[in-house]
Amino acid sequence: MTFDSFENIVSLLGTIVGLLYCVFKYIETPKRGYRIIIAFFLANFLSEYYWTVYQLIMPSYPEVSEFVAYFGWNISYCLLLTAVYFMRHESAQRYFHPVMLLPVVTGVPLFCLYIQYGGILNNTWEVGITTLTLIFCLQDLMSYRAKRGQRIVFPWFSLTALLYIVTDYILWTASCFTWKNALVDPYLYFSVIGCICRILLVYGASKYYELREKDRIQRSVSELGLQVAVQAIVTILILGICTAGLFFAVMIRDSFSLRFPAILNEDPIVSCLFSISAVLIILILGLLYVMGSRYRWILAEGKHMSAGRRSRINFFFTITVTLILMVLAVAYNSTVLYRASVVGMYEDGEEAIKASATDLENYLTVAVTTVRVAADSVDLMKQSGRSKQEIEQYIKDQTRRVAEQFDENFTGLYASIDGTYLDGLGWEPPADYDPTGRDWYRTALAANGEVVIVSPYVDAQTGEVVITVGKEIADSPNDDGTPFRNVVCLDVIVGHIREVIQTEDIAGKGYGMVVNEDGFIVAHREEEKSGQFIDALYDSDLLEKIKNAEEGRITAKVDGEDCTLFVAPVMNQWYSVIVIRDAELLEDTYSQLAVNIVVSIIIFCLITFFYYIAYKNEQTYGKKVEEMNLQVVTALAAAVDAKDKYTNGHSARVAEYSRMIAARCGYSEPDQDEIYMMGLLHDIGKIGVPDEVINKTSRLSEAENKIIQKHPVIGSSILESIKENPNLAVAARWHHECYDGSGYPDGIAGEEIPEKVRIIAVADAYDAMTSRRSYRNVMPQNTVLEELRRGIGTQFDPKIVKVMIELIEEDRDYRMREK
Repeated sequence: MTFDSFENIVSLLGTIVGLLYCVFKYIETPKRGYRIIIAFFLANFLSEYYWTVYQLIMPSYPEVSEFVAYFGWNISYCLLLTAVYFMRHESAQRYFHPVMLLPVVTGVPLFCLYIQYGGILNNTWEVGITTLTLIFCLQDLMSYRAKRGQRIVFPWFSLTALLYIVTDYILWTASCFTWKNALVDPYLYFSVIGCICRILLVYGASKYYELREKDRIQRSVSELGLQVAVQAIVTILILGICTAGLFFAVMIRDSFSLRFPAILNEDPIVSCLFSISAVLIILILGLLYVMGSRYRWILAEGKHMSAGRRSRINFFFTITVTLILMVLAVAYNSTVLYRASVVGMYEDGEEAIKASATDLENYLTVAVTTVRVAADSVDLMKQSGRSKQEIEQYIKDQTRRVAEQFDENFTGLYASIDGTYLDGLGWEPPADYDPTGRDWYRTALAANGEVVIVSPYVDAQTGEVVITVGKEIADSPNDDGTPFRNVVCLDVIVGHIREVIQTEDIAGKGYGMVVNEDGFIVAHREEEKSGQFIDALYDSDLLEKIKNAEEGRITAKVDGEDCTLFVAPVMNQWYSVIVIRDAELLEDTYSQLAVNIVVSIIIFCLITFFYYIAYKNEQTYGKKVEEMNLQVVTALAAAVDAKDKYTNGHSARVAEYSRMIAARCGYSEPDQDEIYMMGLLHDIGKIGVPDEVINKTSRLSEAENKIIQKHPVIGSSILESIKENPNLAVAARWHHECYDGSGYPDGIAGEEIPEKVRIIAVADAYDAMTSRRSYRNVMPQNTVLEELRRGIGTQFDPKIVKVMIELIEEDRDYRMREK
């Protein structure tokens, strides 16, 4: 790998890591700044991806237009400028310091340098945008320096953006000069530093929002599990999309190289890669939109669910995601294991068949050498005038010697000399025996003096398969003028070959055989099949497949089963074959896959078990917390009511009436619970009102009325610290607001008052009329109805009042009142 390729890969990986980091932060805290930075990384990805992929799959740099080459990077600089502009501190937006002009001073000479090596449009764009970005960064930093005594937070994002752009300037400057070698070229090192700075942009943005997000939401364990699951899915899908793009690019390269060899390094491939990058960005954006929307929808819906149901949904979602991820992991591992096992088995089979073929060739080479030596010796003896008796005695002696020294399966030398058959074993042929009509004789003559292996045959007396090795020697003159053609041969029984075949297998699986080129089975593990023709035992096209075997193996049907045959030629006349059923070949592989799947299932069950334990613990803990919260709130409401001896139980009754109205209005159970809590705490601000004012039996003075009217503001300030449920503070502040805007403390009207608060207001007014006061008793039910009807559209929301009136009319025994 070259330094250029390494730099491109590191840069692309930095972009992907930064993108994932920013996506994680966005999922955790959806903010505009994160969206801009995600777009920044995607724009970088557009150029980084196609440039890196091109260098990986092609032998040269892409020759592309300036627009295509720098399009993504140029867009990213605009997005970075936008992010810096919006994420400055408020106090820095109108601040000026002379240092802010430094990027302009340095940018002009650098622009003059860059313009000599690049296009004017690209350099003007990049230097101009980055100079403006540096100005905003320095504005933020210098403003912090001037106002740090005012507890202004440090502008981390501006600092990381400044470092990133400065690193880019160093890269651009370094590329304008020639360096002795890659190790002294600062481009490589600052490219890595630039990747780190690019990732730190997300860190700077997270610090920006972390220091400003005073009301950070504390999520439950199940919600955190959901968040992690979504992040994991996004990571796997983005990496999968990038990998798929690489494979698709390779396919396009191969397609172009086969169909259009002349344009292998030309623009069409670059255009395709650029299109692939653009499509990948669209897919990633779609993925982020779908996953982000779904995640926020689940969280939003969770707010309207009971804690138990929300926890249950999160539990099943987490388990489902875990299962999907584990299935993908098992599928990938199984695929890799299967391929590795198959390749390993193929390699083992090829090695086994090559070893077998080598053994057979060595054995036959001994037989060939024996025949060659004997034939040459007989030829010399004839030329020296030796008699036939002497030649026959030599053949007998040589037969005995070969059997003793080499192999007992070398059953005997024999020859046809001057028309006479001479046998090394002393066999006397019948009177009509004519050696010139035998296969061994004709085959040896056809070889024109070369040693030849004659087609095997089955010995009629012994039933053994016999191989004949023969060689023609010099002719002898005949009395009638035609020459005697002389041949020397050696018979070999296939005993040793059968022993080789008996041990021929792959890890104890399969069986071997040796087949002649005409289909005669020289040896087979099943001895009864030796000496037969392959067409009679197997498919008619099997021999042709064996002859045409590529890469040393073929697949074929043998005895009705799918089999793999490993084939190796022997002496260019035979074929050594190992036959193994596919089911048997991959038996160990399937066993390993089964073990892998079983282990994965066990791991998943354990993960599910621990998730379930955590889920049950969370539910139990959540119920206890809810019960404890309700008890604390109820006790606090009772303590508030206890300040006024005439309003004892007021908050509890308002809470109960509010729940009844909410149920009749179609609110979900979680919303009803929330409204109940709002009703319990709506008068919490009375804690700050003096007892003598609350318990005064006579009419309140104007000053005392103003004191009483402060309790909504006091209650709101007490409850606003409860960030998980801001509606509690809202109900405390606005439960005395009127529908027509005549209420207090803020005088808001109509839909400006949240509907839940309007419910509390009706319930509060109803309980005030149906409770004893220092100056009156419980009002009659008809009077209460008249007062409520009188307040429709002025004090009360008409829709909610009508619901309350329905409840009153159904309460014929007047049970909804202070007991």
